[in-house]
Amino acid sequence: MGGEPVVDAPVRETVSVEEFIRSVADELLAYFVRRVTPNEDAADCLSETLLVIWRRRDTLPLLEDERRAWSYGIAHNVLAAHRRSGMRRLALTSRLRDELHTWPIAPQSNDDTAITALASLSARDQELVTLVVWEGLSIAEAGGVLGIRPEAARARYSRARRSMRARLSLS
Repeated sequence: MGGEPVVDAPVRETVSVEEFIRSVADELLAYFVRRVTPNEDAADCLSETLLVIWRRRDTLPLLEDERRAWSYGIAHNVLAAHRRSGMRRLALTSRLRDELHTWPIAPQSNDDTAITALASLSARDQELVTLVVWEGLSIAEAGGVLGIRPEAARARYSRARRSMRARLSLS
């Protein structure tokens, strides 16, 4: 009420967040394509960057040049996180590969006829039998993994065992 002039806050440019995202998306994709291997991961990095921009839209800088630099800052952070994730994934893959060298892929069997009998089953029945025998799941649990009702899994398992027994008795 004194004679002090009212100072308006800086006026935001009239570009909406959606328009800004459309204007910068191709540039950001190119940024990632030049930095990410395989190139297909660039799209994932872009989508993560655009999601962060959208979530932080209330802090979108006022001026267009600042917005663009701000979006590259977000892209830089997404790229750093992507690289860290890739390094962790490589380390875990390497550890798993080392461990798997000591694990048998399937229970050892010197009986080739048992393997042949198992191979004579349909792929779905083989998976049911191996889930029960090798992985130690109940028949109902194995059926659940395969999307089969427990009663149907028990019937399939029983038929598969009969078929394998018949095959083994012929040998």
